[in-house]
Amino acid sequence: MTDWNQYYLHPYRTAVYSRRITSRRLVNLIKRFAPSEGPLVIAEIGGANSCFMDDIQREIKPAQYHIIDNNQLGLDLLSSRPDIGRTVYLHNQDVLSLSQDKELSADVAISVGLIEHFSADNLPRVIQAHFAILKPKGVTIITYPTPTFLYRIARSISELLNLWIFHDETPLKVDDVLAIIKPMGKLRYSGINWPIVFTQGIVVVEKSVPD
Repeated sequence: MTDWNQYYLHPYRTAVYSRRITSRRLVNLIKRFAPSEGPLVIAEIGGANSCFMDDIQREIKPAQYHIIDNNQLGLDLLSSRPDIGRTVYLHNQDVLSLSQDKELSADVAISVGLIEHFSADNLPRVIQAHFAILKPKGVTIITYPTPTFLYRIARSISELLNLWIFHDETPLKVDDVLAIIKPMGKLRYSGINWPIVFTQGIVVVEKSVPD
């Protein structure tokens, strides 16, 4: 299993480079696909010690930014921020229990490198949890590692050098993710983030409005 405490204290060596690229992609996708009426409520699932929140807040200026994670250390690393309880809210909660949270209603739900850490049986539940906290017509942006040739080479080298720390990470094929998502909402975008080397698929899905 991945040691998330160790990860938050000592991020993976390529993280500084890849986070900058991913952050730009997230900001651009939110600007392109998020509902446009008024300031947004954004939720980042699995976002303890978020490395994307500052860029999103600066560029998007959401009314609220919610961080949802069940790693207390990662949440504690954010707890001294002056905006906690004003525009930023921390939730110690498991993603699989989000369907029970009736208080949170977001315009945008984001997760970066989360869904690949769950079993195949739980994968649909994890993805569905993103929609559980969305308003109708809200969008979820999900990124996940996908086994391109570049990913396989980079991971093999990392494992050979004993640098790989994400021991429960299972790269997911784009078609498999899209097949799970198809009944859950309207696909607005699907692509691959190539420049980060450990390639990640990206999907943007709009929550369907009930009939």
